[in-house]
Amino acid sequence: MNILHYACWLLFFVSSVLLIIVVLLQESKGGGLSEAFGGVGAETFGVKSGGINKVTFGLALLFCVSALVINATWT
Repeated sequence: MNILHYACWLLFFVSSVLLIIVVLLQESKGGGLSEAFGGVGAETFGVKSGGINKVTFGLALLFCVSALVINATWT
């Protein structure tokens, strides 16, 4: 159980650093949250999302799952 706990801590820290880097590398769409639900910003969440959005989602998922496993193995 200790190996899983430490492996999840490692995944947690690596995914957090990579997530910060990937978010900072993304192009600014302009307009902020108001354009995310209409106009040009609508394609942010649509079919035309590029590979960097998929990488961001994957890293965020890894971050959340590792945080949940760390919490579950915390004894």
